[in-house]
Amino acid sequence: MSTRFASRVNLQLIQEKGNDYEALYIAGKKLPWEKWIEPDLSFRVDAQTKDKLSNSQFATHRLKDAILDYLRDKKIPLPGIEKKIPDITIALRSFLDKFSIELSLTGESLSRRGYRVEAGLAPVRETIAQAMLSVSDWKPGKVLLDPMCGSGTVLIEAALLEKLNGEINRYILEESSVFGKLFPDFVFSKAVNPPPGTFRYFGFDHDSEAIRIAKQNAYEAGVEDWIQFEEGDVLELKNSFGEEGHIVTNPPYGDRLGKPIDNLREMYFQMGKVFKNEFPGWKLTVLCGEFSLLGKLGMKEKSHFPLKHANLKAKIVDYEIRKSSPIQ
Repeated sequence: MSTRFASRVNLQLIQEKGNDYEALYIAGKKLPWEKWIEPDLSFRVDAQTKDKLSNSQFATHRLKDAILDYLRDKKIPLPGIEKKIPDITIALRSFLDKFSIELSLTGESLSRRGYRVEAGLAPVRETIAQAMLSVSDWKPGKVLLDPMCGSGTVLIEAALLEKLNGEINRYILEESSVFGKLFPDFVFSKAVNPPPGTFRYFGFDHDSEAIRIAKQNAYEAGVEDWIQFEEGDVLELKNSFGEEGHIVTNPPYGDRLGKPIDNLREMYFQMGKVFKNEFPGWKLTVLCGEFSLLGKLGMKEKSHFPLKHANLKAKIVDYEIRKSSPIQ
C-alpha cells in the first residue's frame, strides 16, 4: 500500500525447479486458479524468462494452456484473454533452473497512477519523483518548491502522499480485483483535506503550456487545491515562501531535451547563484543525467543516489544550501 519506489508488487504462488516447459505446465496446472480468475474477468501472462526457459513467448503459451486446461477439467467457464489491460496479470519469472508463478496485485506498473493525462517534455516517472522526495528528506507538511515543475509530477506525488496518509497506491489498489480478493476486509484510511487558506506546495515553469498541463494533472489526481502553479523563470525566482523548505526539481540536462550543453552550464551556474542568494538554509535535491553540470551549481554534495532515468545513467543529488554572503 505504501511502497513508493517499486514498479510492481506480486504475490508468489509457487516457486519450483524446472528444466523445461513441460515442468512449467505441470506446476501451473496444480494451482487453484478459480480462486482468482472468475469467468467474467480477463487475464494475461506476463513472462520474463531466461536460462532453462529461454523462450518467453513459448513459456507464456504453456502457462496459459495450463490455466485454461485446469479450468476446463473443473468444468469452469473460461475467462477472457486480454493482452493490454486485463483484470488479472499473472507474472512468470525464471532464473537458472527455477521459475516462479506470481499474481500481480496491481496489473499495471505502480508508476501509472492514472492522473497524468498529458506528460509534457521529458517527464519524470512517478516512482522516481517519490525517490527524489525521499532522498531530500522532505516530509508531508513541509514547504516544497519545484521551480522547473514541468507537468507537475514531483509536487503532485508529494500532495498525494500527504492527502492519502502515505497510502500512495490507494487509487490503483481500490480498482484491483486481485487486491480485493486477497484483502476483502481491508479498510482504506480517510483522505485528508488541504490546510485552509494556505499553500505549502509551489510549482513554477517558464513554459505556460507546461503549467497548463500541471494544473490539469493535479486536477485529475484530486490535489488541485493543494498546489499553487504559476508561470515563472527559475533564474528570476524570489523567496516568498519562508526561511525553511525543500527545493526538489528535475532541471534540463541536455540529452533528454536536445539543448546545447554549453548553454546549460551557464544556466546551472546562474541557477546556483539564485538558490544560494534566495534560499539559504533550505535543502536542494536535483535529478540530473549530465554530471558535469552539477559542479556549476557551486555547492557541496551531501549525498546522492544513482539510478537509470529514461535509459540514461542519472543520479539524485542532495544539497544543503548554506547561508553565506550574497553572490553577485
